Amino acid sequence: MKRGRTVLNLVAGLAVLGGSVALSAQSVDLPGITTKDAYPNGCVDCHVATPGGDKSALVTAELAKISTHPKVDKLVKTIPRDCATLCHKVGGKAPAINLVMHKAHFEKPSENRFVTVNKGACLTCHSWDAETGGMAEKTGPRNW
Repeated sequence: MKRGRTVLNLVAGLAVLGGSVALSAQSVDLPGITTKDAYPNGCVDCHVATPGGDKSALVTAELAKISTHPKVDKLVKTIPRDCATLCHKVGGKAPAINLVMHKAHFEKPSENRFVTVNKGACLTCHSWDAETGGMAEKTGPRNW
């Protein structure tokens, strides 16, 4: 009973946050919980080079669009963990990683590729432990 209530709380929370949760009479689509997780390593599973070799979606290519962002090609080994540890920590000089990522992925949702094309939602970037109810950021080795 407790697990069922926890799943319902998560679904309600996702709905409030604007997440795309597909509900049906028989299933709830929660990647990594009730369905296969297409993005177990978060950022690096989504920000990949295309089969044709286009690397414009890689994290380094996205960062290059920000004129004030330093090159981190050699510093960062694990994304987004190293970003948060090196610069984007709460109370640091750079904005905290959670603020940066939520703004980049959810600002203007009707125009944002993460939402409109990739159907991104909370569980695209976060993992959820059904037993404890804890959330964590997915992280993976850099891919550039």
